[in-house]
Amino acid sequence: MTIEAKYKGLTQIVPQELCLTCDVCCRFPEPTSFLAPYFTEEEISAGEPFGLSRAWFPDPRGSKIKLVPNGEGYRCPNFDPATQHCAIYSARPLDCRLYPFALYWDAAGKNVLLGMDVKCPFIREDANQSALSTYAEGVKKFVESKAIVELLRRHPALIGPYQDDVIRTATLSKVTEALRPHAPSGAQTARS
Repeated sequence: MTIEAKYKGLTQIVPQELCLTCDVCCRFPEPTSFLAPYFTEEEISAGEPFGLSRAWFPDPRGSKIKLVPNGEGYRCPNFDPATQHCAIYSARPLDCRLYPFALYWDAAGKNVLLGMDVKCPFIREDANQSALSTYAEGVKKFVESKAIVELLRRHPALIGPYQDDVIRTATLSKVTEALRPHAPSGAQTARS
């Protein structure tokens, strides 16, 4: 099964014309940003025909991609800042497909949450709240499907730390239960 088929139920809500003018996605303030996308081994393999290199990963069985310098910050090596395009867009990982939604632990480290990242201009300025709410329900259903819960259980690093600039949309009880052994100890907070 291709990555595109595996993640078929997860569509992109942000209009392409907005994405092509944004300066948030795929760029990061530090070289080891916790926001860098995580790739599973299957996602790494799916990206190789598009130029993705296994050398960009500390652990080719699944890890965050190594970021490359970009002006005063860093970027995903698959992102071309001149064109605003992703070289592996059709084979991009779950972590990227979810955005502007994020999976993260609550501040106490007890529950996995689904949230919307307010750094995304679409979330801040352009989104129809009713459509966002409906979309969020679809994302929750997708993420809590048996196949994705199992994927998250095998790759708990796909769940980020608490972020106070992400608007909570749902508690993911099925994911929380599957990841309970991987829950962070104590409260964790990440600020961007």
